[in-house]
Amino acid sequence: MKLSSILLYLILCVSGMEKAAGQEYIQSPEIRIGHLSEMVTINGKNTIYYELHLTNFADHTIKITGLTVTEGASGTPVFSVAEKELANRHRMAGTWEAVPEEVLPPGSASVIYMDFTLPSELKSNTLRHQLHFVNPDGDTDNPVTISGPVFGLRKTETALGPPLRGGPWAAIYESSWERGHRRVFFTVDGKARIPGRFAIDFVKLDREGKESKGDEDTIKNWYGYGAEVLAVADGTVASARDDFTESPTLSGHPRYPAGKATGNYISIAIGNNRYAFYEHLKPGSIRVKPGQKVKKGDVIAALGFTGQSTGPHLHFHVADADSPLGAEGIPFFLEQFSLLGNYKDFSKFGKAPWIPVNNSNETKITRERPGPNTVISF
Repeated sequence: MKLSSILLYLILCVSGMEKAAGQEYIQSPEIRIGHLSEMVTINGKNTIYYELHLTNFADHTIKITGLTVTEGASGTPVFSVAEKELANRHRMAGTWEAVPEEVLPPGSASVIYMDFTLPSELKSNTLRHQLHFVNPDGDTDNPVTISGPVFGLRKTETALGPPLRGGPWAAIYESSWERGHRRVFFTVDGKARIPGRFAIDFVKLDREGKESKGDEDTIKNWYGYGAEVLAVADGTVASARDDFTESPTLSGHPRYPAGKATGNYISIAIGNNRYAFYEHLKPGSIRVKPGQKVKKGDVIAALGFTGQSTGPHLHFHVADADSPLGAEGIPFFLEQFSLLGNYKDFSKFGKAPWIPVNNSNETKITRERPGPNTVISF
């Protein structure tokens, strides 16, 4: 090797060492996605639900100031949260408690519940995350931004028929409810999951928005009580439970722990590692048994009032394993339903008429998930 080449090699090595020596290590929280979900269409828009899990492995506190989700190809922001909206979505891990002032002490963990609609046109099917934070005990004037998970988007292909007949049925759920199905983790076999991430509670109403005729404390007076429950797809009954009794009144209903939340239930394997769950079924009404083949539209049970329930209704969700609590909730859409109205103010549910849509004419909807707290018919 010539002397000039040796000198150039030494200069490059020293330059590289100086550059490496000048790097500064910034402690940041770990960011991960516990379960990557698929998109589903709600109210005509592509919507996605998932959770970001944060763990502070640093030796100092970290204050989360915001989160930005960008489109992968262009870097264009598609969703962001900060301040009040961040506070609404950010919770300490394993609790319903808000993260105090968005500050994570060393060794603490939290969850940011993500659910948002996506632009109708994206230049790529990739989303990127950027987390913004400061050290409240150090330099708060210079926020730090770090890159988080990157993932590809895909739409769900889980198409289902109706779980019930007729209507009006209120499709009750809301992603922002602190103790709604979407935010309740269950830990089974050492892993925390959200089985009800996409669960819907179906409650039958009359045109005035009432749930029952006469005394609502008597469950037989409820409009939905005893309604036939239908198989939403061809499949095989995976499991069933029919040993819960039923109180004839709301006031006499016992309190059940989480492990008995389902009451009487049926799970149907519908293919592609998807299981349809029907919960709170009427005692003695289950017409199928594990291993039995069913066809879409078959009557499999009746709507009841068993398990952890505040009134007769059908709890319905789809999951990735045959376990009511030990599986991840999976998105699905209904092949067809009619949109009748909605409850924009859910505090009026059961107390006031629902608001009709489209000048009181029902609107035919295809290949969508019913919107939160809408009123539909099958």
